Amino acid sequence: MLARMFNLALILALSGCSTTKTEVVTEKETELHNVNFVIGNITSIYDIKLSLGKIDFENAVFKEDWFSSLSYQYTKDRRYIVGSAKAGSFIAITSTKAQDASGTPLGTFTPCNQTLVFQLPYDALNVYVTDVNYQWNNVSITPIYSNKIEEAMIAFKTSYIKQAAFRQLSADLYKDCETLNPNPLIMTRPI
Repeated sequence: MLARMFNLALILALSGCSTTKTEVVTEKETELHNVNFVIGNITSIYDIKLSLGKIDFENAVFKEDWFSSLSYQYTKDRRYIVGSAKAGSFIAITSTKAQDASGTPLGTFTPCNQTLVFQLPYDALNVYVTDVNYQWNNVSITPIYSNKIEEAMIAFKTSYIKQAAFRQLSADLYKDCETLNPNPLIMTRPI
């Protein structure tokens, strides 16, 4: 009888230890790693502002997180934006500052109906999103996206860049924007 109680106590003690160990491993596995991202900036006269946020999946709307900061910078030649954030983060273009070739400011443009939104994947360390260019239309600009991942690999001398998925989503960046301009891709100056 004493031997059975000892065996039962030993089994309970060992299972308690293994449960604790499993919880520690699980906790470490949930820690998110940073993912480096690259966005091409084809025309250097545009200053792209990126922001972290979340997606309201029910309404398919990107909502900027005003209290978070995103770490990114332009390369020396301003051809690329390179940044870093936690895996799973949602990032979007929230404004674009434009100037002409002589450096005269043309204004800051906010995505009106839709903007570029991407999520950093959990299974990669380095991702390329897209190349961004703009077409000028008097008081608004239209973003044009193109896939130049091969150029990015050459520029950064690596083949370890994964393509990140991106999409156009409505952006909750300023009110009544959608009533001012019916074109979902246009970026307009906020009033």
